[in-house]
Amino acid sequence: MRKIYWALLCSVAAAIGLGIILSYGRIVPASALSYAVGPTSVSMPTKLLSHSLPSLPPLPQGTQGPTAETGGEEDSLSAPLFSAADYTVKIPNAPEKAEAIVEKTYASSLSVNNNSPKDIDINTLLEYVPNLDFSGKGPQILIVHTHTSEAYNETGQNWYADTDTRSTDNSKNMVHMGEILETELTARGYSVIHCQKRHDEDFNHSYTRSNETVREYLERYPSIAVVIDLHRDSLIDGEGTKYRPTVEADGGTAAQIMLLMGVGNDIYPHPNWKENLSLAARIQQQGELLFPGLMRPILVRPSRYNQHLCTGAILVELGACGNTPAEAEQSARLFGEICAKALDQIREDQS
Repeated sequence: MRKIYWALLCSVAAAIGLGIILSYGRIVPASALSYAVGPTSVSMPTKLLSHSLPSLPPLPQGTQGPTAETGGEEDSLSAPLFSAADYTVKIPNAPEKAEAIVEKTYASSLSVNNNSPKDIDINTLLEYVPNLDFSGKGPQILIVHTHTSEAYNETGQNWYADTDTRSTDNSKNMVHMGEILETELTARGYSVIHCQKRHDEDFNHSYTRSNETVREYLERYPSIAVVIDLHRDSLIDGEGTKYRPTVEADGGTAAQIMLLMGVGNDIYPHPNWKENLSLAARIQQQGELLFPGLMRPILVRPSRYNQHLCTGAILVELGACGNTPAEAEQSARLFGEICAKALDQIREDQS
């Protein structure tokens, strides 16, 4: 009996001694290590989650990682397995041979950048009422893309590793921007045809191919009064830097827009250039009134850009190769409103 009593006493003493060891050693129960990672169970302090992304799971309460007080081999585990870097979006570094993309807001005004020998006055153009006939039954506006595969800066980075910003994917190139423009013009009461045909498979003959397309549509639909050739500009300097023309407009960042107009030359005459240019001036005016800074000055060159085919033909540069798709989409929406307002005004002046 005395032996049984002695055994029980030893058991109680051993239990008390183990409790003291656990208390002073501050050993964390296994249930508190449920947030561990990898073969070694180490918890993460709550304070490290102060800058974490909202999508991460919350850290269980009451956990504490090992500290220097534990001593021995656990000193090597005192640093958490997680760091602030684990909770940041990782953006790839620019390649060694990358070129810069620089955001820039170009001067904007109701003016013409005249690179032709013609005498051009913007006020005279605004006084003239363009000869546009909207009386016919059928489509009134044709949207076409001479350089269909022109696209934008998909990554949104301030650098690029090559000079090619083109895509045959119509959800990324000028066809997509044309769809937005078509929607805006249609919503404002205009009947629109949007040609999605690709004309730049052979880039050097793009205008020849789009010339054929525009002629076919004009013959098939005599009611077409306006032809919009929708492009994306290329702004690259001699050092390889791409420029990203932007402006804050209508609550968002938009790519600046430029109208490129031709007046012809001795080899390729364009006798009705004033008709086209007066329409461009009206659109430029509305752009400045509605969204100041969105329109870069009209650029005039001694070429035709197929604008001799129709008195209401214009070429629109919707942003540049440095712009993001979202910036170009915003501009396409705004240009639809601008263009419709300009055409509405012309129709009022004709009556």
